[in-house]
Amino acid sequence: MSAQLSTAEHVHPSGPAEEFTGHGPWRLGVLSNPLSGGNRRQGLGAIRRCLQHYPEIPHREVRTATDVQAALEDFARRDLNLIVVNSGDGTVQAVLTVLLGQRLFPSLPLLALLSGGTTNMTHQDLGLCGSPADALRRLLNWAHHGDGPAVILRRTILKVQTPSCTHPLYGFFFGSACIFNGIQFFHSWVHRMGLSGDPAHMLIMARFLWALARRDDALVAPVPAGIHADRLGVAPRDYLLLLITTLDRLILGLRPFWQPGEGPLRLTAVSAQPRHLLRVLPFLIRGRRHAYAQPGNGYISCSARDIRLDMNGGFAVDGELFRADARRGPILIQDGGRADFVKL
Repeated sequence: MSAQLSTAEHVHPSGPAEEFTGHGPWRLGVLSNPLSGGNRRQGLGAIRRCLQHYPEIPHREVRTATDVQAALEDFARRDLNLIVVNSGDGTVQAVLTVLLGQRLFPSLPLLALLSGGTTNMTHQDLGLCGSPADALRRLLNWAHHGDGPAVILRRTILKVQTPSCTHPLYGFFFGSACIFNGIQFFHSWVHRMGLSGDPAHMLIMARFLWALARRDDALVAPVPAGIHADRLGVAPRDYLLLLITTLDRLILGLRPFWQPGEGPLRLTAVSAQPRHLLRVLPFLIRGRRHAYAQPGNGYISCSARDIRLDMNGGFAVDGELFRADARRGPILIQDGGRADFVKL
């Protein structure tokens, strides 16, 4: 029996949905990062036991970008067309960077994401529900026996180019200012407490709001940046929040995008001294317009195809941390292509 498919497209107004043309038989490969938060806490025993019944499916445990590269090269030689990624956001970013940056496969394989990480923001939008082992069993039953319908989500991938990196990065989420600071706070404090998922996100959100009220807290230290997004140009200023993504929702289901546009890249920025923040913030995090959420008051929301940032300071791509120096050149963020993700 062939697996059933339906299609879904991201909500960005970048044209009509493209029909998904891939089909079985599915040839699977599995990548697991044993150092990812969820895998480290729960171990990979259940995944390994599940795959014992499928000796034809290669399972590669990857810890570094070099490991990811080698595993995907092996999968390409085997002509696999469905890759399962059991990890956190950083490993997904490493997989996308190889797949879209090097084009090892004649056509991009279908991807399935398991919640093997700590934050799992990409997984919350595009991944399979349930524990990694349960989700893998459902996926195998679908791929091998056609059990249940599947929805294919097509997403645009960010291509991030910066002089500080020798090659482009591909991922779903670029963040700076309080996002960069929040990730550092997570690694320094929250991670040590053993929290993950929504409890960790809620603690970080509470800590951010506390820092916002104090205003002299390092968590809300601004980043200076000039923004050019398609025809929009904003002179350099300090920003409290700066994010760019193609995901439909972020941690805790947040959707801080309120201005429609034509491009697939969603940009949201809040200046270091925004006006009427207490009134605007509840609307901003839900993606609803507010009369005060205007550039003149320090709020920017738009969709674009090409974004240039002239900035100094730290930034993150899918949770991985980097540094930018405007003297060496701008950060360029563009449409890096599309990938398809299976949901069951």
